[in-house]
Order: sequence, then C-alpha cells, then structure tokens
Amino acid sequence: MSDGLMPPLAEDEAGLPGPSIGESIPHEPLIGRERRRPFRAFNNHEFRLLFAAYAIGDIGFWISHISLQSEMSRITHTSSLWLGILFFTTFIPMLLFAPIAGVIADRVDRKKMLIITRGAVGLIATALGLVVFANLESPEVLVAFGFFMGTMFAFMAPAQQAATANSVPASDLTSAISIQSAGNNLARIGGPGLAVPILVLWGPGWAFIIYAISNLLMLLTLLPIHLSSHLSTSETGSTWHRWKQGLIYARSRPPAVAALVLMGIFSIFGAAHVALLPVFATDVLGHPRDDFTILVIASGVGAVVGALATGFRRTTPTLGTASRWVAGFGVTGIMFAFSTTWDLSLFLIAIMGFCYFSVTTSLNTLLQHISDDEKRGRIMGLFAVAWAGLIPFGGIWMGAVASAAGAPLALGIGAGVCLTCAGFFILRERSGVYGELVPPLTDPPR
Repeated sequence: MSDGLMPPLAEDEAGLPGPSIGESIPHEPLIGRERRRPFRAFNNHEFRLLFAAYAIGDIGFWISHISLQSEMSRITHTSSLWLGILFFTTFIPMLLFAPIAGVIADRVDRKKMLIITRGAVGLIATALGLVVFANLESPEVLVAFGFFMGTMFAFMAPAQQAATANSVPASDLTSAISIQSAGNNLARIGGPGLAVPILVLWGPGWAFIIYAISNLLMLLTLLPIHLSSHLSTSETGSTWHRWKQGLIYARSRPPAVAALVLMGIFSIFGAAHVALLPVFATDVLGHPRDDFTILVIASGVGAVVGALATGFRRTTPTLGTASRWVAGFGVTGIMFAFSTTWDLSLFLIAIMGFCYFSVTTSLNTLLQHISDDEKRGRIMGLFAVAWAGLIPFGGIWMGAVASAAGAPLALGIGAGVCLTCAGFFILRERSGVYGELVPPLTDPPR
C-alpha cells in the first residue's frame, strides 16, 4: 500500500453524514416522552430495505475507491500532484451539481432518481473495469472516471438524504440518520479490509466489476421500497428560479442559514484533516506509511460509537449542540496536532472522528426537522455543497501549509479556526439570535 490508498472521506459515497449526540439544552423540542431507543428506525420496513441497500453500496464503494486510489498511485509512482487532482475532481462535482440535484429531488420521484443514478454508477464502474482489463488506463483517464463518479454522487446525495426522511415517521428521523451513519462507518472500517485481498488476488479490474455488481444488488433492493413524499408539483419556473426559491426558503427557516454556514466553515478548516493522516503517521509519529490506515480505522471506530449513542437522544439537535461538537473537535484537533505518542494519537483521532460525525449529523438532522418535504431536496442540496463541495478547498490550503510549515501547524490552524467559530455560534445561540426552532409546515410523511 502507499499514500495513494488514502481515501478522502467515506461520506462522499453515502451522501449521508455521521452521528450526533449531545446534552439537552433550552429550546430543544422534545421528540418523545420516553427515552429514545437507538434502533427504533428499524421498526419501519421501508427503512430496513433502504439501510440494506445503502450498506451494499457503501461496501462496494470502498472496494472501488481504494482500488482507484491504488491504481493512480501505481501508474504515477505515487505522484502527490495526480493524487491531489483525483481528490479534487472527485469532490468538486458536489459544489457544481448538488444544488441542481436538490431541485430535481423536489420534482421527481426520489426512488427513481436513486435507481437512475445508481444504475449510471454501475455502468461507469463496469466501463472502468474494462479499461483496466484492456490496459488503457492513464492518469487522465482515471481522473475522468473520478469526475464522472463524483458527478453521480452529487446528483444522488440530496435524493438519498431526503429518502431517509421519507422512509420513517418524524419521531424516528434522528434514529434513522444515526443508524445510517453507523452502517456507513462500519463500511469505512471493513471495506478497505476487503479491498486489499481483492487487489492482491484479482487486481483492480475485478474490484471495479465487483462495485458494478454491488450497484446491481442495490438496485434490486431499492425496487420494492415505497417512499412517501410530498413533491413540489405546484411550483413553476426554471431550475434557476426553483433553486433561488430554495435559498429564500432556507432564510425563512431559522437557523437553517447559520447551520449551512457552520457546516461550510467546518468542512474547509476541519473535515479536510483526513488528507494529512499519512504525513502524521510517518513524519510526526515515526511509523511506517501504511500505518495511517490504523489512524483511519481509529477515527471510524469513534464515529461508529457516536452513531450508536446518538439514538438515545430525546431531543432534536440545535445549532448550539453542533457548535459544542465543533469546539470539541477544535480542542482535540489541537492536541492531536502536537502529539508525538502513537497511543495518545490513536485515542485523540478517535475522539476527532466522534466529534466530526456528531457535527455533520447534528446539522443534517436539524435541517431535516425544520424542512417541509417539498423543499427538502433543495435544502439537502445546499447541505451537500456546504458539507462535501467545499472539502477540496480545505484540502488545498491544508496541503499547502503542511508542505511549507509542517502538518502539525496546518492542523493546528484549522482546529483553532473551528474552535473560534464554535465560540462565536455558541454565544449567538445563547443570546437568542436564532430563536426557537421553526417546525415544518408539513411533517415528514409516514
């Protein structure tokens, strides 16, 4: 293995962030009088099918993604430039296309949208496998396939997140998001473990074919699902007009805009830290370069623990809840940046993973709870931009600072910005700037 095996983020595929937990604070509306059962979303048949479909897709994605990184590393002799270009072109479609995808997700059947995009991903994976079998791969070809994959993920993400809300009643939404996150992070741990023997025994071509097969299995699992949703059938106007209506709607649902801003800042200055883990493993902690995967796994374990714990929440997360987790990430990130002990670093990166997925799912759940279903796709499209579309820019500045002054300083600066930003939002939330959560006009349908 090499630095090229470093995956950017698991969430790119799933379109669904990780867990959120946190103490109850004033203004948090109660979801239920009884303490929440963490797996209650599994009581819904449609959600069980959706979870199975996503799990199949997540495992296949990790096999494919690790293989794509490995193949780029092999043919470019681990060129940091080409690996960075592949990272950028895989994520930038979220910024370019997720807003449009959000508009579409509010106009067409979300199940059909998932089937079409998943089918397209399967065809792309098959074509990539055939290219590898024919020995026609080149850096430019792999970058093109990365862009095509990223484009499909961008069109998939708003519909996939909205579909989760359409598969459960409102009272089970937090449980559903946390369970999806736990499954996603389990795939983040186990998927790379499956990719390595496939690459060794069969090669990358078969890895991409296996991903194509996993998308076929996912399609078969999606077919019997019935998603209840209120699509926007009365609105008129162009796609651009509908997207602007989504922005206007976000401004009318406090604290939606503030949540999107917080997510964007956190993505640029916090989420991109994962790109520096290979450098920390070798240059800072003095371990073999392959040991960065242990750091990735430790982060994933922390995220899984947080995902399972979030099911016990009795309340809907607020902006203050998410800000506290951003602060926790900032403090832990500064400690990790200057840790020189392997065991301590493993513990700290697990806490960072816990906090990171707590932030993303807190904000995801908050936005889902205050959104009317006919506008949900557009709100999730904006969330996808703030969450994944801005990560490439975080990778650029962190990589530049790390190259010039070292990875610890780069991560320390990013964690410091996160901590400062968190303090700002916590103070504003306590001063009542954002007021009470605005409930949706129409609850997510059962």
